[in-house]
Parts: sequence; C-alpha cells; structure tokens
Amino acid sequence: MSQRFAIVNARLVDPASGMDEAGGVLVEDHHIAEFGPGVRGINLDDVEVIDARGAILAPALIDLRAGIEPPFTPGGETISSLSAAAAAGGIGTLVLGPQAATPFDTPETVRALGHETRPMRVRMPVAGGATRGLAGESMSEIGLMHDAGALFVSNGDAPIADTRVLRSLLSYASHFEAWVALRPADACLSAGAAATEGEWAARNGIPAEPAVAERMAIERLAALGELTGGRVLIDRISTEAGLDALTRAKRKGLEIGATASVNSLLLNEVDAGGFDASMRLVPPLRFEADREALVRAITEGLVDAVVSDHRPLSVEAKSEPWPEAAAGSTGVETLLAALLSLVHDGQLELIDALRVVTSGPADLIGLPQGRMEEGAPADLVLIDGDAPWVYRAADGLSARRNAALEGRRFQGRVLKTFVAGAMIHSGNN
Repeated sequence: MSQRFAIVNARLVDPASGMDEAGGVLVEDHHIAEFGPGVRGINLDDVEVIDARGAILAPALIDLRAGIEPPFTPGGETISSLSAAAAAGGIGTLVLGPQAATPFDTPETVRALGHETRPMRVRMPVAGGATRGLAGESMSEIGLMHDAGALFVSNGDAPIADTRVLRSLLSYASHFEAWVALRPADACLSAGAAATEGEWAARNGIPAEPAVAERMAIERLAALGELTGGRVLIDRISTEAGLDALTRAKRKGLEIGATASVNSLLLNEVDAGGFDASMRLVPPLRFEADREALVRAITEGLVDAVVSDHRPLSVEAKSEPWPEAAAGSTGVETLLAALLSLVHDGQLELIDALRVVTSGPADLIGLPQGRMEEGAPADLVLIDGDAPWVYRAADGLSARRNAALEGRRFQGRVLKTFVAGAMIHSGNN
C-alpha cells in the first residue's frame, strides 16, 4: 500500500462517534486524514483507491487479553504466529497478558517483549505481572515495568488472597495511574474448581465454585479500590450477581472497569455437558441467565471491553480428564465473528458489538486508536458482515487447535486489516 490511499463505498461504523452511514476514509502518512460520506472515489486524484463494495469499515479491533507460550515450546504459539492469527481476525492491537508459565513480572521481560513485538503485524503491548510469579505474595516492580512500557498490570487467572498485598498493589499502582486487572474470584472457593456450582457439576462430581464467589470478590475489590484510590479492572466478569456488584461500585463513582470473555457471551454450562475439554475454561461456563445478563450489560455500557482470552494449549494439556485438563481456548481469529453472531441473532446491535472491541477498550486504557477521527492512527478493518463460513482451527493461523468454537457456523468475515495505514491482512494471506 502507498502512504496515501482511500477506501470508498463502505458502510462506516464508528462506535466512538455513533456513526453508521455510507462513506469512505482517506489515509495519509499512517493516519486518518478524512472520513465520512464526502470521501468518494470520483473526488480523489492520484490516490490509490480500494472499493469496499458496501462492506463494513470500522476501527481495527483492540483485544486486551491474549497469551503466548514460553519460548522454544514444541509446536507452541509464538509472537509471530499469534500476530498473524490476530491480523486475520481483524485485530489491530493485541495485549499480551501474563499467565502462570509466562508471568511477565519483571521490567526486563516487559522491555524485551516490547522489542520483540515491535516488528510484528499488529500492535502488541504487554500487561506486566502484578505479583512475582503471579503467586500473590509480593508485588512486582510496578513502577519499573510501567517505565519499561507495560500498558497495565494483571495477576492472570490467580486471585490474590492476601488482602495486605492487594491493598499495597492497588495503592502503589495508583501513583502511576495504572489499571490493575484482577480476576473476580475467591481464592479458596475457586481453588481447583472446573465448573460452576450447580446440578450438572454435583451430578458428575466435578469440583465447582459458586457463582456468588464472583460477587463477593468484586465487592472486596471495589472496597479496596475505594480505600486506596487504585484503578480496578475486573478481569472477565461472568455472572449476573457479579454485574449487580459492578453496577453498585460504578454508581459510587469508583475507578472500576470490567472486561468479559467472548466465550462467556456465546456459551453456557450446557455446552460443557459433553465433557469436551475445549469447553474447560476460566472463568468456568455459567448459566444461561448469566450469559444473557452479560449481553445486556454490553448494550447498557456496563462492560467496557470484550476479550478473546486467547490461550494456546497443546493437545496433551487438553487430553486429561475434565477436572485436570488445562483451562483455555484460542480465540483471536473468532473474536469478531463471535460478536457478529450475536448481532445476526438479534441479541446485539452492530455498533454495540463493535464498541467493546474498539472505542471501549481504547477509552478505558487511553489509546489513540479504536476510533475514526482525523489524526487518529489508521487502524481499520474491512468486514463482509454476511459472509457465511465454518470455523476450523486446523485452517487457521494460530499454532494451536484448542478452540471452544471449533465447527461453529458464523456470518461475517474479515476482508482486510490495516494498522497505521499498512495492510497487514487480506483475504487468506
């Protein structure tokens, strides 16, 4: 692509401004120079023109939670394979989050990852590990990780049981205005849990956590946020009771945000009934009432961002019996398609579905992308909103195949993805 080009005859959808109308975008020097109904091919001289033919043109997606595997893992997900998969999914910004095997808990690691991801197709900032080894026992060097480029800090899947450590973490992070992403779970009630407490788990003898544990955790985190002035990001809220607690905290004016996993928006505990290890997830799949409440929360603006929670795992890690199988699913290639399926089912409006993966996370974290605005980075995605397809992980670009949405039929597929005006994905390339 040239430094100056235009995309015309598109359906422009920009959740940040509420725009949903026909028009085009002119890109100059990596940024949006002009957008709207006035940008038309017949008015452009000496400009490379892409005819969208009525396809949806929106800001490229922002995904705040994805993982990689440790270096030299045989067949493992690398930064390169993850970047290619994300680009194919319409993602322009993908945050690498800490996990037990890759805690990202030192400034040296954060800085090294920053250097390694810089040449990649998508923007790949890093979330630093909030505690050493994500063990919840002592704080990592938050300030130095912030200086090294950490976008925010997270403790991965592990809840922090020690309230003193948690208080210190939130208080210290507040000096840098850094968000602290924390899974809303009680360390004891969720320990070893592989399902949500209920009839199915009881009948099959599966260790389970009660849904109320999430509400309890959010109330605790909100109280500590109020005490310390820290910015609390509820990481993957999943229950109706948790949403009620979040609503109360937001009404108090606390600096509290929330993400939800796309898996929690599409799946419920019935999907786990076949003991398919691809459905072994964190948080565990909840009841249908919880799933419906999450969808409503997006429409109401209560949930700030939806994440893929992309977690690549080996066949061996998923081959254990259900309670022992590793939890997680790949998801960057299906994040957009999954949200569009809710639109086609009439559960979400298109602009709401896109908001939680564009301007929602951008506004939360303070990113310039995720919107159509003059001077904003030209991070864009062109989408055929009606194209039917079936997702097969074996045909994807991710190095792993542990996909909860394997075999699912979708409508809506990425045609092209741009980051800073550069085309990073086109069709099946």
